[in-house]
Amino acid sequence: MEENHKAQDKKNDDVKKHPVLRKAVIATIILAFLTGVLYTVMFVNNNVSFISDEAFAKQIDAAIEKALAWTQTHKTEIMIRKNFGLIKMLNDINKLKSIPVLSDIVENIMVSPELPNCWKRLFDPNRPIDMFELNSLMKKEHLDNKWVLYALAPDEAKITPEQLQLFEPERWWGRRLAHQLDALTTLRNTKGANEEIDELINHLCNRLRVEITFDALIVDIGKNVFILRAGHPEKIRRRWIERVIAKQSQDGGWDNRWFCFSSNVEILPDFTSRKTNQHDTLLALTLLYMVKYQYPEYFGLK
Repeated sequence: MEENHKAQDKKNDDVKKHPVLRKAVIATIILAFLTGVLYTVMFVNNNVSFISDEAFAKQIDAAIEKALAWTQTHKTEIMIRKNFGLIKMLNDINKLKSIPVLSDIVENIMVSPELPNCWKRLFDPNRPIDMFELNSLMKKEHLDNKWVLYALAPDEAKITPEQLQLFEPERWWGRRLAHQLDALTTLRNTKGANEEIDELINHLCNRLRVEITFDALIVDIGKNVFILRAGHPEKIRRRWIERVIAKQSQDGGWDNRWFCFSSNVEILPDFTSRKTNQHDTLLALTLLYMVKYQYPEYFGLK
């Protein structure tokens, strides 16, 4: 014990004898303190709402109106690109409150001969599936789409969820975790609810909730959307929706960046460029629509 005290005293003497070292230690302590304060402020800003229910209701109404105007302006581009996942979301929110522009986009997809027929089961659960087409398509698609195709027709797929690592509770994170959750939500809709899938969905929602809670820099629209689509609005804080609304551009759309970061947690070289895009805008429209028309009681709108 005495030797430990002597060693500590020697260390303190060394610090006193070396003013540069002493200043470095002090600077390190101050930096650590300021970093902690900054992160605390960012954490609170990310998670705590400071506006009234009335103010939030006005914000969300204005944001939806502008987002629908953006969608109308870019309707042709949306129908040309044919992102089936996004249009599936438009189809779902159109059932909450029908809008002509959303109906037109969905109807265009359903009559399109270019889209593989099995994808149309996203919009019509009773649509027949061609097993050969399904399995041929699954070989070509990336993992996220393989999950969805499997979820649409698990009995026709010649691959198991274990091979796809679809049921892994801890394997994925970030955007892929969100897509895993959405595929499982689709699978639950296809097969009907069961305890195993329900528990896994709840677990994945909790993991995403933790990610969003500590995403002080990034506003990830998709994570919020997929938790709501999984049927867990209680896991979403209203402040996260407010941050999405604050990120809306003047033209009514959204982009995938926050300052110099993207929603993929990548640093973007061009600090000033902010071009809205179809993907983030339709995700945000879906999110705001669900908040207002499907789960208003959870967000102070009722």
